[in-house]
Amino acid sequence: MTETSPAPEHGTPPATEIELAGLRLRLVPVPWARSVGGCLAVACGSRDDPPTAASTAHLAEHVRALSGAGHVRRSVPVFAQTDIARTLFRATAAPEAAADLAARLVDVMGDASVDEATLESERTAVELETARMDSSALLRAGGLFAAAAADEPGMDSIARTRREDVAAVTHRQVAALTAWGYRPDRAVLAVAGPPEALRAVPDAVAARLARHPHPAAAARPTAARPTAAAATPRLRLPALDGLLAVTLTRPRQAADLHARAVLGDRGPLVAAGLREGVPLLGRTTVENAEQAVDVLCWKPAGNNRQLAEHLHAACTAQEADDTVRELAARQARHEHAFTTHTPMAQALAAALDDPAAPRRITGRLRLAVWRVTDGIPVPVPVPAG
Repeated sequence: MTETSPAPEHGTPPATEIELAGLRLRLVPVPWARSVGGCLAVACGSRDDPPTAASTAHLAEHVRALSGAGHVRRSVPVFAQTDIARTLFRATAAPEAAADLAARLVDVMGDASVDEATLESERTAVELETARMDSSALLRAGGLFAAAAADEPGMDSIARTRREDVAAVTHRQVAALTAWGYRPDRAVLAVAGPPEALRAVPDAVAARLARHPHPAAAARPTAARPTAAAATPRLRLPALDGLLAVTLTRPRQAADLHARAVLGDRGPLVAAGLREGVPLLGRTTVENAEQAVDVLCWKPAGNNRQLAEHLHAACTAQEADDTVRELAARQARHEHAFTTHTPMAQALAAALDDPAAPRRITGRLRLAVWRVTDGIPVPVPVPAG
C-alpha cells in the first residue's frame, strides 16, 4: 500500500493506492462525506477506434455500462462517458454500499463478449448523441483546431465521427476493442468517501477481479491499436470556413493562472475581438492522454485582418493586468472548491490523476492563431513589422 498524497491537512487522512491484479485502486478518504463516489477510468477511447470503424469505443462504453448481474447491477446505476484517450464510468452510493459500488465498476471490465441484442439496443442511443454534431459543424471545431495545434495524435477522433459511422460498426469490432482495452492493467479505479466505508473496498475489488480473469497480454486482439487515429485522413470542415481561433497547447494536467488570465473572458484575447465588434463565439478544451488544447473561436464578417492582427499581438505580448489576474485567481479558487467538494468529484480527480505528468506550464504559452480555409485550419501569418 503506497501513500500517494502529501501529509494530511486538518486531520484528513492521506489517499492510498493499491495494485490488485494490475488494477490501480485509489482510495480517497473524505471524513465529512455522507456518500461514496467511484470512478473507473479505462485507457481506451475514441482515438483507439479502428480506422474504418469510428465510434467503436463509444459503442463499447454503452455496452459495458450495462455489464454485471444481480443486485449490484440493479442497485448501482453507472454514468459513462467516452473521451479521446479514456472512457470514464462513474457511480455514487450510500456509505454502506461502498463495496457494491466498487464491485459494480469492476464488472465493467468483465466478460468482453458483446451480446448482439444489447449492442443493437444501444446503437440508436449512440446515433442520437452523434447526430448533434452532424447538425452543427461548430460542435466539431474543437477537435479540428486541437488536431492542428497538438503533437499528440487522435485529437480530432471524436470530432470526425458521424452518425452514418455508427451503423457500420459490428459486434465483433466492439468485442475486440473491449478485450484489448478493458483490462485491469489499463484502468484506474478511484473510490472516495468516509474512511470507514472505504475499508471494505479492497476486498470487494479483489473478489470481483477474481471472478473476471483476463487473458495474458500476449493474447490481446490486434484489431485496435492506440495509433489507429494517426493513419486517418485529415478532418476537413468547409462549413467552418472563415472561423478564427486561438489555441493554447499545454500538458493535460498543467494549471497556470497566467494562462487562465490571458484566455479568460476579461483577458486580452476576448478584448481584442470586442474592439473589432466581434464577440467570442465559443471556447472549449480538448484533452488527450498527455496534451490538452484550449480553443477560443470567433466568426468575423469577411476576412477581418485587423482582428487577426489584434489576436496575434495579444498572443505575442501574453499580458494581463492585475485586475484580470485577480479575477482568474478567484475563478480558479471557486472551481477548485466546486470540483473537490463531493466524493464523486474527488474520485473523478483521483482516477484521472497522473502523478508523473507535468503540473505547470513552463516557459511562454504555446499560443497560435488559426483561420479555417477550405475546411482546414491554417496558421495566420504574423503581421509584418
